[in-house]
Amino acid sequence: MEVSIAIVQLRQTALNEQHHVCMANDYDVLLINEPSSSSRFSSHVQFPACRVPHNGQPAEVAFNAARHLSARTPRRAVAVPLWENADTSYMNRMLFPGSPHPVFYCVPLLEKDKNATKTAEIGRFENLARVLNCCLANDESFDIETRHLAFRLEEWLRMEQRRDPHFITTLFLRPISSGRIRSCAHNPAYDPEQSMLCHNMMGHGKNPDAQRKSCDLAEEVRRSNDARAKMIGDEKYDMFIMNPLFGSGLHYTNKDKAPSYFAAGRTERHGNSFSSRKVSGESWPLLYPLHKAAYDDNVTEIKKLLAKGMTANEVDNASWTPLHYCAFYNNLNAMEALLLNTGTDVNIPNKAGSTALHFAALQANVYMVELLLSHSAIDVNARDCKGQRALDVCACVPKAEYQKVAKLLREWNRLDKIQVEMMDGGNAQLALVQGQETSAGQLHAEMCKELKLNSASASLFAIWICSDRLSLQLKADHKPLQHMNKWRSKIAKFGNEESAKNDDDTPKIFFRRDARVALRTEKATKLTPMALSLLYEEARHNYLKGLYPCSDSDVALLASIILHIIYGQNFQLTEKILQRVVPRHRIPTSESALKSLMSRIESEHRSAKISNLIALQQHFLQICWRLSVYGSTFFDAIIFMNKPKKGSLMVHVGVNDYGLHLINSDSKTLINTYPLKGLQWSIKPDRPYLDVHAVAFGHDFTLRTPQLFAENNILNSELKIMDEE
Repeated sequence: MEVSIAIVQLRQTALNEQHHVCMANDYDVLLINEPSSSSRFSSHVQFPACRVPHNGQPAEVAFNAARHLSARTPRRAVAVPLWENADTSYMNRMLFPGSPHPVFYCVPLLEKDKNATKTAEIGRFENLARVLNCCLANDESFDIETRHLAFRLEEWLRMEQRRDPHFITTLFLRPISSGRIRSCAHNPAYDPEQSMLCHNMMGHGKNPDAQRKSCDLAEEVRRSNDARAKMIGDEKYDMFIMNPLFGSGLHYTNKDKAPSYFAAGRTERHGNSFSSRKVSGESWPLLYPLHKAAYDDNVTEIKKLLAKGMTANEVDNASWTPLHYCAFYNNLNAMEALLLNTGTDVNIPNKAGSTALHFAALQANVYMVELLLSHSAIDVNARDCKGQRALDVCACVPKAEYQKVAKLLREWNRLDKIQVEMMDGGNAQLALVQGQETSAGQLHAEMCKELKLNSASASLFAIWICSDRLSLQLKADHKPLQHMNKWRSKIAKFGNEESAKNDDDTPKIFFRRDARVALRTEKATKLTPMALSLLYEEARHNYLKGLYPCSDSDVALLASIILHIIYGQNFQLTEKILQRVVPRHRIPTSESALKSLMSRIESEHRSAKISNLIALQQHFLQICWRLSVYGSTFFDAIIFMNKPKKGSLMVHVGVNDYGLHLINSDSKTLINTYPLKGLQWSIKPDRPYLDVHAVAFGHDFTLRTPQLFAENNILNSELKIMDEE
C-alpha cells in the first residue's frame, strides 16, 4: 500500500486575521523532487509518498514520515477522501484500502515551527495557490497524480471550512492527543507491560530489567490495588471480568452440568446449548443434508448442495464430516465427488482424532484408501487421540484384507502432485511430470487429458496462478512452482493493495479461460460438456461480481437460468436465494422494487422451456456473448480523465479482443467502451501509468494500476490478433 502525504503549513498571517476564511494562498505545501524519465525535465515535483508495511497503520506511517521530513513533531495525520461525497464505506476502504490508488493524508503544521535547513535538503514549501495555477496550466513538472491530489487537497480544505467554522482551528491548533491526557492508569493484572510503563513514568521503578525478588510481590499487589482504586476514581470501569476461554475454541468441561432453573411457562430441557443436545434421528437429515447425501452415496445431491455453497468440512453432532460417512460406509462415488470440490480438507479429525483415512483403514477398503491417497494434501501420518496412524489401525488385524491395506499404506510413496482448481469449484490432482521443473504447458496437457477435452476446447483455456490480490496467466514454458515460490514478491510488485478483510495471498493454480482467445473463436468451437461447464461457471462468477453490466431484462433472464441449474423447477424464491443469482448492486433496497424484481425472475423461470443442464448453460453463455465486456481480463485502477473534462474515479478496467472497458468500481455501471481500432496507448517506465487516447471519442485519460505491464501486454496481444485477421 502506498500513502501520499500533504504536509500543509498554515501561514502566520492567516492566524492573525479574525473571522478569516483560509484560501489557497494561506497554505504552503511540501513538494519533493523525484527523477523524471522525460527528456525535457531532469526531475518532477510531487507530494511525499512512502509504502505502508504489512499490517501497518497508514496514519502512523504518514505521521512518522512527516516528522522525519519536516524535523518537527506534527499534531496529527488526517485522512483526505480522494473524491467528494465519499460515503462511510469508502472512508473505510481508504483507511484499509483494497484498491490500487494511494491513500492520501494531510499533516498540518504551523509556519512558526518551520525548520528551513532540514526542509531545504529534501524539498521545498510552495504556496498552494501557485501549485494549483501550475496544475491548471498542465505544467509537465507535475505528474498527473500530483495534480489530482493538489486539486483535491484545496477542495477538501475549502469544503470542510464551510461545514465547520472551527475546522482550521481544530486541524492546526488543537493540541496533540497525548498532550490532552491528564491521567492514565492500567490494571497490572490485565496488562503487566503497560503497568510497568506507567510505574516507571511515575518514578517508582528505575531499573525494570533488574532481577525481580520475592518481596516484589507485595509491592506489585499494592500497586495493582492503587491502580484499581485510581481507575474507579477516574470512572474508567466498574468491573473487569476476563473469560479465559473466549475465542480459544476450547469447550467448558462442565457445560452439560449447568444447573437447571424454574420459570413460569418454561418447558424443562437438559443441557445449556443447542450443541450440547443430542440431535434426534428425525432432525439430523435436515440439519446436515450434505452428511445425509454422503451417507446415502447420493452424488447428484452432493453436487447440488455444494453448488448452493455448503461446505464439506462441517462436522455434525457426532463430530463427523461427510468424508467420515463416505469412508465408514464405503461410499466411493460420494467420496470422489467431495474430494473434487475445492476447499475440501481431507485431514479433518473427529473428536477421537480419527480422519477419513483412519475410517477407510478400519473398514479395510483398499479402493477407498487408494482414492484418499490420491489427494495431494493427504496426511498419512496423522495420529488419533491414542497416537495411532491409519497404518496402525489395520496392521494389527491378521486378516488378508486388512494386511493388504497395511501393505498399501506402508509402501506408499508420495507422488509429486499438485492441485489445479476449476471455476466450477472442482479440482484435479495432477502429476508433476518433471517435478519442480514441470511447465504450464505440461500441466495444461495433463488437465485436458483428465477432463477429456478435445483439442479445440483445450485451446480455449490456460493455466493461471491466482490469489485474492493478483491473477497471472502463465505461458506454456513458464514453471508454475517457481512462480508460486516467488509469489510474495510478485504481489508486492503487481498486486492490488491489502483490504480491510483478510485477503488470502496463498497462490493457487487455476484452469481458466485464456485471456487471448477471441469471442469469435469461442463461438466457432465445438465445446465438450466439461468445457461448456467451465466457461459457464467463469461467466456466472463475473456476472455475480458485477463485472458484466447488463440490462434489467438480462438480469432477470440470467438469474432465472441460474435458478434452473441450481434449484431445478420447484423452489421458493427468497431474498437469501436472490443474493445467489443476482449481483449485489442490482438488488433493490426498496420493498416494492425488490418484489418487482423477484416477480420478473419468477415469470422468466415459469416461462422457460429449457430444462436440460447443457442447454441451460449454453443459453447463459449466448446471453453473455452479447455483452461487449465478455471474455475480458479485469484490473483494478484509478482513472485520471483529461479530456473532455478533468476528473478521477476508481474503476475496473476490462480488456478483451473488442476493446477496453471502464466500469465504475462502486456502482458497477459501464462508463464507456473503447474499441481497439482507433485506440492509442503508451506507458511510463518509471511510474505505473498507462496514457490512453481514444481518437474517435475525443477522450484522453490516464490509468494507474500496479498491473500496468500485464494490461499493456494484453492490449498489445489483442491488437496483434486483430491485425492478423
